[in-house]
Amino acid sequence: MERDKVLEIIKERIVYLDYEPGRQLREKELREEFDIGRTPLREIFIKLESEGLIQTVPHSGTYVSTVSFHELRDLFEVRSYLISLAGKLSARRIRQGEIKELRELVEEMKSESDPKELMKMDSEAHELINRSTRNDVLVENLRKLRQQSVRIWVFPRTKKFMSTFSDEFTELIEALSEGDENRSGKLLASHMEDFINEIKNQFISANHAEHDL
Repeated sequence: MERDKVLEIIKERIVYLDYEPGRQLREKELREEFDIGRTPLREIFIKLESEGLIQTVPHSGTYVSTVSFHELRDLFEVRSYLISLAGKLSARRIRQGEIKELRELVEEMKSESDPKELMKMDSEAHELINRSTRNDVLVENLRKLRQQSVRIWVFPRTKKFMSTFSDEFTELIEALSEGDENRSGKLLASHMEDFINEIKNQFISANHAEHDL
């Protein structure tokens, strides 16, 4: 399999917790699964480590990076600013074909109940909006920041909250269609703020559950 395809598969498994934090990634197993050589696989590891998704420990192995809400505080502050900027630029530059694609994606969200699939659709919607800014630097940085933040999502506890995604994106599409930069920026920032608050609640619940054990 081609290196870039393998990179995307492994990255998706890490981001959506198919590979849980702390799991060791064994080169031999991955090379056999993807029919890929040692050199391209190590190049993939270098790329993933540069994005903070894995960590190589000398004389031990390669592991999926652990995640902590507190460690991601700075990430959220930066992403909050950038995502608002993305909303403003998208309202200015988005094309009708992209709005149509976004509408179709939101319709799919309405009939999807699986939390992991909804999260993937949410990521796809954000990626579409980010690309519509026509700013490659912004797109790449938001992609990296999102990969890290998605990883602290606890899927079994998110069904009720995630049911609001389609409504929020419907409102955003309206603002983008009207070219309303300020409203688009605020809606995206609000969407992310709700996401952060939900994660905080999950961490609080998890900590209480641990103390009760």
